Amino acid sequence: MTIDASHESSAFGFEGQTYYEHRRLRLYDAVVVHASNRLLWRCPKSRLLDHYNDWITSHHLEVGPGSGYYLDHCRFPTDKPELTLLDLNPDPLKFVAHRLRRYNPRCVQADILEPLPDLVGSGFTSIAYNYVMHCLPEPPGGKQIVFKHLREALAPDGVLFGSTVLSQGVKHTPLSRRFNILYQRQGSFHNQHDSVHGLHRALEEHFASHWIEVRGSVALFAARASETTASRLRRASGPR
Repeated sequence: MTIDASHESSAFGFEGQTYYEHRRLRLYDAVVVHASNRLLWRCPKSRLLDHYNDWITSHHLEVGPGSGYYLDHCRFPTDKPELTLLDLNPDPLKFVAHRLRRYNPRCVQADILEPLPDLVGSGFTSIAYNYVMHCLPEPPGGKQIVFKHLREALAPDGVLFGSTVLSQGVKHTPLSRRFNILYQRQGSFHNQHDSVHGLHRALEEHFASHWIEVRGSVALFAARASETTASRLRRASGPR
């Protein structure tokens, strides 16, 4: 497997990246996908998998692939999708590329807090930004800069979708609040100031239309790049 690597990286570099080393990724499905989603954040894996099935396309960019669980279980609209994986940490890229070797994914090592390098490509009809935002440290310009970078890689009729654990504007239980603070102290979460209002504002700044659903402590979202496809977003994101 080959990883295309960009040498551009922000000053925030690998903070928190050690939590995604290979030995921990082997436990990711059990700990995060199955247990934490249901018991802590109260957004079960079935809802997140439906989210993928609703929006994923045959030309897809996955930002921060984690263990690759959702890509492994979702329904691509074709048997041979064009799949690109992007992460700053090479360990998830290697782990997920092996798990999804049937799709022969392309791997790119790059920092989404910086403008995406040309080697990432563009014209993606779907981009997933799933469970990444709450891990990102807050750069001076704010986390909304990531939406600008991802919007530039999206096709005119493309869709960005994802989810994130928020600290403000969502309902936390005493247990989820305790773990959220613990992960912040450990450095694996940087969502102290992340809110539903801030997410709305960031998506509105860079996309023609967007939609947010709050489930437990998680905000699921989708955003269209252009006005011509915004109506499709509204039709597809009706109440569940």
